[in-house]
Amino acid sequence: MNKLNIGSLIKAEMKRQNVSATKMAKLLHVHRQTVYDMLGRSNIDIERLHEVSCILHKDFFLMLANSVRTQASDWCELMVSENQIVITKKICKK
Repeated sequence: MNKLNIGSLIKAEMKRQNVSATKMAKLLHVHRQTVYDMLGRSNIDIERLHEVSCILHKDFFLMLANSVRTQASDWCELMVSENQIVITKKICKK
């Protein structure tokens, strides 16, 4: 089972917009290491994802929803618990 990594999506968007981890940390009012930890995770707190979406002007919730919809032939599961979203994807072998 492969997980869609929200940290990788955020990291790619930060790179595209030339936003450093230091700048993101200042905007989120957290330590730079917290940003690096977030970028390495496959799940994220919903409130934090909302903050990141606002800072980067990118709807990561829509990106995740679209990725689930586009995988219609695969099995996908969206889990929401304790303010976290985790999307897991299992590729069906034919």
